[in-house]
Amino acid sequence: FAVTPLVPAPETRRLVLLFHGSGGRNEPTLIALEQRLRDLPASGPAPVIVRYVWSPHADSRLRTFPNGQRVGEHLGVELAKLASLESLHLIAHSAGAYVLEPLCESYRVATAGRPGRVARIRMTFLDPIGFKGPFDPGWGARHYGQCADEAEAFINTDDPVPATAEILQHARTIDVTNDPARKLYGDGGHRWPVQYYINSLAAPGSTMERMPDDDGANRGR
Repeated sequence: FAVTPLVPAPETRRLVLLFHGSGGRNEPTLIALEQRLRDLPASGPAPVIVRYVWSPHADSRLRTFPNGQRVGEHLGVELAKLASLESLHLIAHSAGAYVLEPLCESYRVATAGRPGRVARIRMTFLDPIGFKGPFDPGWGARHYGQCADEAEAFINTDDPVPATAEILQHARTIDVTNDPARKLYGDGGHRWPVQYYINSLAAPGSTMERMPDDDGANRGR
């Protein structure tokens, strides 16, 4: 299938990409996160924020992993053409996590040895699905975040979505299952990490550069 290009402006310096999970083309919590990111003050040049829709390729659960790999590889090559890019923040919910590592890896390959600026890459995983086929449910826990300069994950452990409850070995992992605000949230445990992240960005002093405090929660690194 043909991967939909991003087509950012050549002078883009800071870019934030959001990736939805299976069936998440119009996921309201992710749309709310996109809007919250747009409302945040920026410490430096204002970032370009894109909620990338990779449906229908995200929606076939038997093909989501290889489809995510293909999308990520193509986008990484495309972004490598942006000579002015300084920072790249990749945010993924659920199966959207499948896109992040191949995007980062293909970007790094395409920019290897290039003189001048190469973007710093940050990844944020929101209840990421981590299985690679039915016999390797821990693939994501072993690999997510390893390509990034910095990575964070927010997970929920009491919802029925499989392979979303493990601490990531290469990301600062925060278990938000028992956060007190969860009692006021009625839209499902798998969406809760997205809402938690929105809430953290609403804290006083939040900017596009801030990583929320974990209040002593579990962390992967």
